[in-house]
Amino acid sequence: MMSSLLAVWRTKVRIVCLGAAVMAGACALASPASAQVVALVNGEPITTLDVAHRTRLLTLINQGRTPGRKDVVEELVDERLKLREAAKFGAVPADSEVDTAFANVAGRARMSADQFSQMLNAQGSNARSFKNRLRADIAWNGLVRARYKVVAQVGDKDVAVALDARKQSGAKQMTEYTLRQVVFVVPRGASDAVIDTRRREAEALRSRFQGCDEGIAAARGLREVVVRAPIRKTSADLTPALRDLFNNTPDGKAAAPERTEAGVELVAVCSRRDLAGQTVAHNEIRQELVSERLQTQAQRYIAELRRAALIEYR
Repeated sequence: MMSSLLAVWRTKVRIVCLGAAVMAGACALASPASAQVVALVNGEPITTLDVAHRTRLLTLINQGRTPGRKDVVEELVDERLKLREAAKFGAVPADSEVDTAFANVAGRARMSADQFSQMLNAQGSNARSFKNRLRADIAWNGLVRARYKVVAQVGDKDVAVALDARKQSGAKQMTEYTLRQVVFVVPRGASDAVIDTRRREAEALRSRFQGCDEGIAAARGLREVVVRAPIRKTSADLTPALRDLFNNTPDGKAAAPERTEAGVELVAVCSRRDLAGQTVAHNEIRQELVSERLQTQAQRYIAELRRAALIEYR
């Protein structure tokens, strides 16, 4: 429930049924041996198989709308350039970081990582193409933020001007929550019976939660349970669903357990406080302005890399 947000990747993935035409097309993908090179980026090839897999992936992401071949090739060119630039600065994310991001996306689709991989294969794409895209996006966002963090700074005056332009008062107060996560570990590939047992154990702990000190102490005495360090989240950091959930969970109590990649997870709301002088609207607009400035700089950055690169189309 409280898995890391993919702030660095803003595309919302939705799984859709593409129909028999897509399924039939998935069977017609070329084998690696027969794949032809369609472009070279500083000597690194992009093949027809790369294009086919990415096309299927983007069709899924775009809820059934198939992108043009040129757009797919250009995305793959940019991806190669981003990863090459990240490698220069030692900023290519580790496989473990990419795997975690992949599992988070799968979890939001209510699947395990293995199930998500199987779904991608069935639709004519694969986990490798998805992870390559994730890796490039994570690396690129890190590079852009590090390079342009000063340019992207937003002052209170900028926020006030934006609020005034949108005729928003920003009156909704922002709340900070102190949370504790308790994970009832479930081994990979565990049966539904094992998962149900762990869920009942989590529910039993929740029913005994009479405050974080007492509840966390009880959790530490349970078998195969991980108690994570306290974290703080503001209402502006949360999705509307999570915001409502925590607002409706009294201090010292735990929300209903949910299945996550690690197991069955409880989140307890230990305390909350209003942040004086800060509002949800202020924070949201500040983040929006920062994002817009970073996006502008990112477009200039990739244009620079393209001008300096040797790109050959075939």
